[in-house]
Amino acid sequence: MSFVTIETELTTAFTDLILAIICVTAIVFFVKSDSFRLEKQRITVWTAAFGCLTIAALLGFFAHGFEMSDATKQWLWHPLYLCLGLTVSLFAAGVLIDLKGAPVNRAVIAGLMVAGLCFYGVTIVFPDNFIVFILYQAVAMLFALSAYLYLWWRYRKKEFVLMTAGIVVSMIAAAIQASGPITMTLIWEFDHNGLFHIVQMAGIYLLTVGVLPPRDFAGV
Repeated sequence: MSFVTIETELTTAFTDLILAIICVTAIVFFVKSDSFRLEKQRITVWTAAFGCLTIAALLGFFAHGFEMSDATKQWLWHPLYLCLGLTVSLFAAGVLIDLKGAPVNRAVIAGLMVAGLCFYGVTIVFPDNFIVFILYQAVAMLFALSAYLYLWWRYRKKEFVLMTAGIVVSMIAAAIQASGPITMTLIWEFDHNGLFHIVQMAGIYLLTVGVLPPRDFAGV
C-alpha cells in the first residue's frame, strides 16, 4: 500500500494523524489524573469521547493518505462515521454531567449513544454527504456553548471559559470544513479538510485543559 500523490490528501491524512496523537495525549492526562478517581463518570465519558475521536482520526489518516480501491475506502468510512457519531454523543453526555455538576443517569448516556447510532444509520441512507455530520455536530455544539456560557455566568470559573473557547474554536473548524473546496498553502498545500484539522487541534487542547483542573497537570 503506497501513499497517495495528491498533496492536499496527504496533508489531510497527516493532520488527521497529528490530531489522533493529540487526542491520545489528552487521554493519558485523563486516566492519570486525580479527577479520574474523584469524578469517575465525568472523566470516563470525556476519555471515551476522545477515544472515539482518536479512532476516527486514524481511520481518516488511512482513508485520505493511502492508495486503495474504492470498495476498501468505502468500507473505512463506515466505522469512521460511527466513531464520529459516538464522539458527538459522548461529548453531549460530558456537557450534561458538567451542567448538572454530578453524575447523570446511565440511561441518559445510553440514550445519547443510541442517537449516535441513529446518526450512523442516516449516513448509510445518505452516503458521501458529510453535511449530515456537520448538522449533527452543530446541534451538540450549540447546546454545549449555551451550557458553558451559563456555567461561566453562574460560577465564574476558568475551566468554563476554556471549555467555551474550545467549543467556539471547534465551531470555527467545522465552519471551515463545511465551506467546501478551498485551498491554502502553508509550506504545503491544505484543503478545507486539512485546515479543519489544524484549527480543531487548538480546540482539542482548550477542551483538554478545560476538562481537567490545573492540579491534574502537575507531575503527569
